[in-house]
Amino acid sequence: MSVTELLEEAASREEPQIASKIGISPGGVDPLGLRQINFGLMDRVFPDLNNVARHIRPYVIMAWAWRRVRRILENDKKKGATDFEMRDFVDRIEAIYAWSQFLVDPNADLPGAVAMRELLDAESYVFGGEEWKRRRDMRRYSTGLISPLNYGPSLQTMGWIKRADEGVGVFGTPPELDPVLDAFERKFEGQLDHRAFSQFGRVRVKREDAERWGKMWSMEKPLKLERDAFYERLGGSKAPAARRNGIELIRAGSEDLGIEDYDVNEIRARMSDPPQAWDASDTRPAIASDWRAVQVRQVFRLALEGLFFWTVETLGDGPLHSQALADEFIAQLDKTQMPETASTWLFSSRANRSPVKVLELIKAALRSRDRIAVAVLAGLRHSLREAPDEALEFETFDRLPLARARKEAEQWRDFTPRDFLVRVIETWVMAQHTYWCVNRGLADARGRGKTILRLRIVMDEGGWTQTPGTTLGNPPEATPDRLETALNLLRECRVL
Repeated sequence: MSVTELLEEAASREEPQIASKIGISPGGVDPLGLRQINFGLMDRVFPDLNNVARHIRPYVIMAWAWRRVRRILENDKKKGATDFEMRDFVDRIEAIYAWSQFLVDPNADLPGAVAMRELLDAESYVFGGEEWKRRRDMRRYSTGLISPLNYGPSLQTMGWIKRADEGVGVFGTPPELDPVLDAFERKFEGQLDHRAFSQFGRVRVKREDAERWGKMWSMEKPLKLERDAFYERLGGSKAPAARRNGIELIRAGSEDLGIEDYDVNEIRARMSDPPQAWDASDTRPAIASDWRAVQVRQVFRLALEGLFFWTVETLGDGPLHSQALADEFIAQLDKTQMPETASTWLFSSRANRSPVKVLELIKAALRSRDRIAVAVLAGLRHSLREAPDEALEFETFDRLPLARARKEAEQWRDFTPRDFLVRVIETWVMAQHTYWCVNRGLADARGRGKTILRLRIVMDEGGWTQTPGTTLGNPPEATPDRLETALNLLRECRVL
């Protein structure tokens, strides 16, 4: 309803009336709008990877499915198929693959486990009709391998499939992958006459067939040709320079640690360590500085989101002004002598501490909900000390890049710690939160009309207060930085 309509409605009423309950639910996973910079920094080290596409075989399956389309067309007397029929065939192969893997292992590391659950007990499934159409369309954009959230983008950027010259949403497979796909198909060739793999259109697949296929094309057993082809695209000659350098950094960090049974956090920390911390400093790749910037930004983002989380919890006891919030925060710090200025409080030393260890300190405090103020302060100290002089081109001003935060902190350096905290609360937390909630709310209204109430703190007569209906929810988490994905892929390639 527009403002004009609201005014007309109000003018027509002669007495008050009870308004209907507003159908809005609280939500929002990026309350301060800080997370996009994380992804921009990650793209400087591990471009075209995400936190889901962690296995080799799904890439092979999707490339093989599109090549299979071409083979069917070559053998088809009609010599043709619609774009819809080709896409539907590939979507069917993808769904059968996921179904088969969950039948073999209900905990298989693939997206869409919940969506596939109802198929696990079915004796058969018809890939055709309205139910399949709904499932297919849902998987294509959310839980399927081809989804933009999962394997979809890297299938193209790594060169496993490429857009066809004709057709909408139609892909082909580079001829150079034929030996890889031939080797994969030989393990499976006795099944190729099944209608699911040999024709377009409606097909019924039995559960027992899907389970048998699941063992044949298991995600856990990529062939050597598959492994070699994948590594060439992950960190070899066919990979972009940035990702090649990132993969080199993982291998160099692992070798420097000298451990076979690697711990992800140990490798993450060594990759971000300065040269003097390495056993062989001359083997530290230059891209390690970019990786350290990823971890420092993680510290800053999680420290501020931790402060936001702490603020929401603190306001559960009633409204507080900024100064009172700052007093509450300081009261929860270690009982030491408070310096006179923020400069001494935050910038007095330049200890070269590992950002990964600071990140772990914040994560532990948020999980236990204990000593959050101490951890947040450690995070602000560390990230502000390591802030760059200038923001990168993708670090827009309204995302609060570290360079901007450092410049503002320098302007506040002569404030008392209490006054400095007031500025942090009002500028980096409350203003950021309000700006992003309003921005996202307007975008939702202009777009798909979502009814998500993102604003969780507002100003009231008594100070800052929780928005009605706000719950504390789960504490914030560090954004997965793609390292585990890269490590898992390297392990499957058998090069780590």
